[in-house]
Amino acid sequence: MKTLAILFTVVAATPLCALADCVEPTPPGDPPSGATATRQEMIAAQSAIKGYDVAVGAFADCIRKDGGPASKAEDAVRSVERIAARFNAELRTFKQRNGG
Repeated sequence: MKTLAILFTVVAATPLCALADCVEPTPPGDPPSGATATRQEMIAAQSAIKGYDVAVGAFADCIRKDGGPASKAEDAVRSVERIAARFNAELRTFKQRNGG
């Protein structure tokens, strides 16, 4: 779980000028299991995914501005969608387990 918190901190602290070279952000790890995760772990995972989403948006914008391959931007956006879908599935399990 510390890995997700560290990743979020790195992504949030990355200045936009560092993305000027269109460096693809590293995706966060797998979301925690909703069957066993704590509230804090779920919040940390959600924050990491949101940070990754922002970084991917900046990456995609950079690709478009620099005339890079659109497929790289599309792949990154699909990566966010896959990660968010996995997290949302685990979040549903977490909410069912915790009555919410």
